[in-house]
Amino acid sequence: MTGSNLVLLVLAVVLFVIAWRKRDGSHVKGMRLAFEHIVVNLPRVFFALLAAGFIGELLPKDLIASWLGHGSGLKGIMIATAVGLVMPGGPIIAFPVVVALAKSGAGFPALVTFLTSWSLLGLQRVFAYELTMMGPRFVMNRMAAASILTPLSGLAAWFCQWLFGVP
Repeated sequence: MTGSNLVLLVLAVVLFVIAWRKRDGSHVKGMRLAFEHIVVNLPRVFFALLAAGFIGELLPKDLIASWLGHGSGLKGIMIATAVGLVMPGGPIIAFPVVVALAKSGAGFPALVTFLTSWSLLGLQRVFAYELTMMGPRFVMNRMAAASILTPLSGLAAWFCQWLFGVP
């Protein structure tokens, strides 16, 4: 069992005990809700990880290494920014894709840039939520700021890699 799984297990047990001690059925309601989420999300997680496994095998390693590899520099950072911008889905898709990119030869700065771009610029969330709730003026200003931060995160990752020897 990994450390993160252990932390989540302890958290779940502690919350279960707290709910049980309330003596109002909160623990049963919580378990019911948890199992409803499991039924909905387990197939999604399974298929996302399956797809990520295929992505890892099908990505052309030479192309990934040349476009996003350790020597790709600013070009790799800009490509990673663009890919993160259009990457659909949530963390269950994005993080396995990052693992697949890393195994295919993508460098640390490109991986950091991709994740930053995906989390700050993701067009799927912009069109589905931000634009409809916050309006075009807000979205335009936020995207402009995030567009500056995203390549900076890649440059910072490159600097940290150079300074600290991060793989």
